Amino acid sequence: ILYIYLINVIIISMQVEKPKIELYQNRSFGQKLSATFDFLRENYKLWLKACFYLILPLCLVQAFSFETMFSTLMPFYTDALGGMGGFTPSEGLLVRLGLSYFGYFVCVSVGSFLLSSICYAMMKYYRTSPTRLHNTTMKDLKPLIIQSMKRAFLLGLLLVGGWFLILIIVVIFSAMTSLYALFVILVLATVVFIIPLSMAMPVYIFEDDESAWGAVRRSISLGFHSFWSLLGLMIVVGLLANVLQTVTTLPWYISFLVQVVLTSSDAGQDTFANSPIYNFVGYLFSVFMNFGMYLTMSLSTIALAYHYGSVAEEVDGLSVVDDIENFEQLAEEDSDIDNFDKL
Repeated sequence: ILYIYLINVIIISMQVEKPKIELYQNRSFGQKLSATFDFLRENYKLWLKACFYLILPLCLVQAFSFETMFSTLMPFYTDALGGMGGFTPSEGLLVRLGLSYFGYFVCVSVGSFLLSSICYAMMKYYRTSPTRLHNTTMKDLKPLIIQSMKRAFLLGLLLVGGWFLILIIVVIFSAMTSLYALFVILVLATVVFIIPLSMAMPVYIFEDDESAWGAVRRSISLGFHSFWSLLGLMIVVGLLANVLQTVTTLPWYISFLVQVVLTSSDAGQDTFANSPIYNFVGYLFSVFMNFGMYLTMSLSTIALAYHYGSVAEEVDGLSVVDDIENFEQLAEEDSDIDNFDKL
């Protein structure tokens, strides 16, 4: 009898659905972390499927640029390990290194925008759908992902372009007036403002009526309002992500170290570490590492969104506005009143 009772309790607990994870809700530090992991745990199948279809193809190109960059630097590592220290890079090697690094930078930038678009598209659909993300397909998310990607790209251009414009003005003014301390002030201001500006992405994507410049101003306002809690959240989530990323980084790191050691010990000779098979295995490890990097980045991306929702609720009470806008939809979903005579 006790055994049957425990089985029934387990079945009932599996059937009971947890409350919906609201975006605009005032949360403590621990509640933001819990909401992040709860959202991924509840929707991990769709999240992994979206990353597999959209992020993994990009990782194939990104890993190629990454491997090209480190294969270009291989003579430097083997020379340093052998204690010779006479490696002199040629002009062609520097060009190859620069192109591979630029390709890797472009891939990481596109991948970051794409990952934010996937995560925030899932969260937007989750908020408005009465069935959450149950039975949701990639086709359902496609319009939101495209919209979020456009907004993320436009916001990225605004932030990067604005920073470079300010940098050019400061450098020219410093050179003309010999006030080189302005450059140091710009660097310090960039370090300080990069924390609040990290909220510009969720502001611009979740608030459809907000402009790109308005999202920047609003992120600065909300960011400085919660500066220390935001900084602490990013540090903690970043440490968790780095620990998890170690699992996907370790295979590539070990294979690279083995290649450096074998190549330096057998300099000038063909070794298994330089064979096409070993290089291909290293490339697969690189794909795995880069894909794992994006998966762990999802933690900070989603945590940042819940921090934004908490601060926006505290400052502006957006949950009330959201309920008013969705009142008609909520009334249509409640059929108990219409079927009152049948109860």
